[in-house]
Amino acid sequence: ALAFGFRERNARPTFAVTLQGGAIGILVLTIFAALRLYHLLPATLAFALLVAIVAASCLLAVLQDARALAVLGSLAGFLAPILVSTGSGNHVALFSWYALLDLSIFAIAWFKAWRMLNLLGFVSTFAIATAWGVLRYEPEQFWTTEPFLALFFALYCTIPVLYGKGRITRGQAIVDGALVFGAPIAALGLQALLLRGELLPLALSALAIAAVELCVAHGI
Repeated sequence: ALAFGFRERNARPTFAVTLQGGAIGILVLTIFAALRLYHLLPATLAFALLVAIVAASCLLAVLQDARALAVLGSLAGFLAPILVSTGSGNHVALFSWYALLDLSIFAIAWFKAWRMLNLLGFVSTFAIATAWGVLRYEPEQFWTTEPFLALFFALYCTIPVLYGKGRITRGQAIVDGALVFGAPIAALGLQALLLRGELLPLALSALAIAAVELCVAHGI
């Protein structure tokens, strides 16, 4: 169905994108069922298949200018660790995967001004990071967690600049306010969670975030 939909992309674009989206959804559900319900696939192989599906859906989305495919593929990517989780609690592996997803969203944002995709990545990343921080974080994990927070903040501060430059109306860039204001608020909140009451490091973090935001304002 995925191959047939791609073949029909020029003759019947709406039908083709719908068929490809349905095929991707069925593939994700099939892998989940094979792993969790019937134990036919090991977790490593299931995760690798989901990686391939996410990469293919993002590539197809850019090639066909199909925002829905990119959103569906990214959603599958953010759900993948939850679907194939073995309960090991490896936060480095989890955030490394989300870093790859966010980098793919950043790459797409370089070419396409797809606000829905940007918001999906932002909300999913910081919501899952917050849930993990509240439920699982321990102070000794700070140095293996802080670099990911810095990376996520940097990506979602830069994406509004790309979005603004890609959406020009009457000589002015359209700014994605949700990311412009949401990213620093979410990042500072998580930083406070990681620092656990260390006031001076938190104040320095706020100063660094403010400096980055000034650079973003200049870029926009």
